[in-house]
Amino acid sequence: MADEQAPKGGKKKLVMIAAPALVVVGLGAFFLLGRGGGEEVAASTTTTVAQVGEVIEGDTLTVNLADEGDPRYARVTFAVVLPVGADSGLVGMKISLLKDRALDIIAGYSADELLGDGGFDDLRRRLSDAAAEIWPDGEVMEVVLTEVLVQ
Repeated sequence: MADEQAPKGGKKKLVMIAAPALVVVGLGAFFLLGRGGGEEVAASTTTTVAQVGEVIEGDTLTVNLADEGDPRYARVTFAVVLPVGADSGLVGMKISLLKDRALDIIAGYSADELLGDGGFDDLRRRLSDAAAEIWPDGEVMEVVLTEVLVQ
């Protein structure tokens, strides 16, 4: 009987040693092979976000909207957001060009379009696109709406 128990004890020790070793090897393979080695994951999640600098408030614009029949109006105030280190003097010299473009952009909306789903987001995007054309070297990060009233 003593001879029969010795081999069983040996197998038990072998299983107790081999099982944790297999777990360690499996985890290592998962992290090295299953996740692509880690280098691609780190490279794909790295982004650079520009720091927000000064915010220059624009004048309030009152604009006739594109509604037919009963005239509708919008009162819109916007601001331009500059990145850190941008020259607010240079931006201020051309702010009238953005106001002129804003008048045309806002006048193209009907009241329903402006007040509908995504209307403000679309206006904000179109004003930011106009700013990027006026200041092509990145002097302005974006245009934000600070007031919108539709009558």
